[in-house]
Amino acid sequence: MTRVELMAPAGSPEALKAAVNNGADAVYLGGKQFNAREGAANFSRDELRDAVAYAHECDVRVYVTVNTLLSDWELAEAVDYLYFLGENRVDGIIVQDLGLANLSRNIMPELPLIGSTQMTVTNAAGAEYLARLGFKRVVLGRELSLRDIKAISSKVGIELEVFVHGALCFSYSGQCLFSSMVGGRSGNRGRCAQPCRLAYTLVDEKGRALEEKPEHLLSTRDLYTLDRVPELIAAGVKAFKIEGRMRRPEYVAVVTRAYRRVIDRFYNNPEDFRVFTEEEREVAQIFNRDFTPGYLDGNPGAELMSYGRPSNRGLYLGRVERRQNDGFQVHLEAPLSRGDGLEVWVSKGGHQGLVVHHIRQGEREVDSAPAGATVTLKLPPATRPGDRIFKTSDALLLQEVRRTFTTVPEERRLPLTMKVYAREGEPLKLEIIDPGGNRAEAQTSRAAEAAERHPLNEAVLAEHLGRLGNTPYRLGHLIVELEGRLMVPLSELNRIRREAIEKLRQMRLEAWPRRVPPEEEFRKRLLELRQPPQAADGERTGRRRQEPPRLAVAVGDPEGARAALAAGAERVYFAGEIWRGHGVPGGDLLRDLIEEAKIKGATLVPALPRIWHETEVAGVGRRLEELVDAGADLILVGNFGGIELLRKYGLAGWGDYPLNAFNGWSLQALAEAGLKGVTLSPEVNREQLRRLVSPLPLELIVHGALPLMISAHCVLGARLGGQRPGRKCTAPCLKGRYGLKDRLGLVFPIATDDKCRFYLYNVKEINLLDHLEEISSLGFHWVRVEAMEKPAGYIRRVTALYRAALDLVARGEGREALAELSLEAEKMAPGGITRGHYFRGVL
Repeated sequence: MTRVELMAPAGSPEALKAAVNNGADAVYLGGKQFNAREGAANFSRDELRDAVAYAHECDVRVYVTVNTLLSDWELAEAVDYLYFLGENRVDGIIVQDLGLANLSRNIMPELPLIGSTQMTVTNAAGAEYLARLGFKRVVLGRELSLRDIKAISSKVGIELEVFVHGALCFSYSGQCLFSSMVGGRSGNRGRCAQPCRLAYTLVDEKGRALEEKPEHLLSTRDLYTLDRVPELIAAGVKAFKIEGRMRRPEYVAVVTRAYRRVIDRFYNNPEDFRVFTEEEREVAQIFNRDFTPGYLDGNPGAELMSYGRPSNRGLYLGRVERRQNDGFQVHLEAPLSRGDGLEVWVSKGGHQGLVVHHIRQGEREVDSAPAGATVTLKLPPATRPGDRIFKTSDALLLQEVRRTFTTVPEERRLPLTMKVYAREGEPLKLEIIDPGGNRAEAQTSRAAEAAERHPLNEAVLAEHLGRLGNTPYRLGHLIVELEGRLMVPLSELNRIRREAIEKLRQMRLEAWPRRVPPEEEFRKRLLELRQPPQAADGERTGRRRQEPPRLAVAVGDPEGARAALAAGAERVYFAGEIWRGHGVPGGDLLRDLIEEAKIKGATLVPALPRIWHETEVAGVGRRLEELVDAGADLILVGNFGGIELLRKYGLAGWGDYPLNAFNGWSLQALAEAGLKGVTLSPEVNREQLRRLVSPLPLELIVHGALPLMISAHCVLGARLGGQRPGRKCTAPCLKGRYGLKDRLGLVFPIATDDKCRFYLYNVKEINLLDHLEEISSLGFHWVRVEAMEKPAGYIRRVTALYRAALDLVARGEGREALAELSLEAEKMAPGGITRGHYFRGVL
């Protein structure tokens, strides 16, 4: 039986050793660039070479994250970096950028690629798409249930990897623009500022607070699945991934050790599987924001969230019972030792931390006290009886696990068989054999002699040959074949031990495959493919069109579609989601809208859902057939599963911006997938647009409020609708409109769809109307007004303004007229306007 792979995070060299020495089968880490955890210590090239060697010598695989979106001028350097990684025998590359994957496939087809969770794969069709591109594994979205995972596993051959522990993103990974649009720090570029961990107030459409005080409404609990290991294995998961490249090595050690023990226990005795209390306690102690199984059992509602605080909660220690002389009496719910860190949740003044220096049990000062004991502690003066105390760090646990990454634990060392052969007048020979059958030999530089006083024996040989220091080896079995009473200098024994161990080490490292071509061949291929793919006429996008772009408008309901068509839209995207409060647009209605668009010389392009899970695939298939029956000849797709479905049905598709097309090579990949055009990522800036070369017609979003997040968790259902496991939501989304107010007083609008997915919109609207002349010169086929959540009146007015503006550009009329129209559009944005990333780009 192939066992599930346990993969641990390594944000630093110390964390790498913590993972390896506590039982990880694999580690994942990032270099100093192209890495979605820029805030971790990460690895220089020299450190990365050493890391791979350290892990491989211990039979641990290494996966490297190159999982950010890349501009065209970064791709050559990124591919060169991939070659460096392949040369150093890494076992796989975790990627997000489709362009980088496309280049890698062309230049280094044997280099194993893993689809990052940033690729938002939530269905079998999306996994199949990546498999066709040559990916060996995909990290599934964290929003999937066990049913979803099992259904995907039954349909695909590609390996499935899932997160099993650690921090959860509120938004579907790869679909979050919150940090990017609000602060210019893109999660897709590895620099997320985590605005989801801040406090917000839920308000109604008039801005009135619906709750007493701000809370962390977007801050999730930490994922915990120690007790779900058998179910995840049964669902077909091939790799368990622990989140935490930003965490301390102590965290990596504790969590990796716990999952290693639990996984091994299951395989050794599946009928008697259990998780020990000590394992639960240690994992909770090292870091938690409260725990959740995530979405494994379906939508957990409010039980997914950690509303009270976005940071480590620690382990509940007890409540203050009463004041006792110069301290406070506490009945312990967990063990306590000197050096432990505590946090007292005082009634007034928030959370106050301290380190324990004194513990009094009865009349005695003690070093530690067990759970169940009553002790007296010195606590902050603001402490009152009834206040809760949490233990935020355990000194003994930290001391214990630190040993695992400063020295190699004996139980993790590989047992070696050593054979010693010697006869008088010949060199003593040493042969070392590892568990994999690798053999290394060495011999003394001088012949063995007859011993007068202290002949070699098994005990002497075991002592000196067993001195393996901080290597990952131990002497497992010693075979001694000595003819007579012999001696050699002990210094010679030590030398041949070191020589044989080094030979064995090199042999073991060389056994790991190097999956890249010779450097000369690589350079030749890179040179041939160095330029981005060419447009149909061999020119840059910005030079291939003389006429201004055409106008597209994205809407969420039939009324919005008719308003856009009436005001001059030449293309209308009709949402793939059914928004709460709107009727379901059936086949007859779609047919009518498609015909109305044709009469006006326009096109209505219906969309597949932006997100769907495998358990929803039957409904998506029916929807697709309905679209075809209604006469749709072009369909908007925003995920890889949609691309794959259209390929199977032989239908034409236009790629939406959630595909995160960021460079020419990603556009080339989408062209090869059969798409007829692409809406670019809203994170692409003006300089990138000028340089961009595309084999496809392109579209740029020039107006509208973008959804900053799309989440499987609905804040409205959890806070107002009573949604919890076993309790159905009362659907407050049907009773009004809502928003989230931040600490600056900005209100971010909320929308929901019929699958109870939650959309948080930007308070500010993109407005590039006064830059349409320059945008037109860049050669776009289409510009787009994004108005999925807007009412028909708004859509009609904004569409008319852009129609007028594009007509001005076509006639070559001046910028002053565009500026006046832009001011009119600005008046319709009560939250203000933004230029998005058109000028500033993203970090």
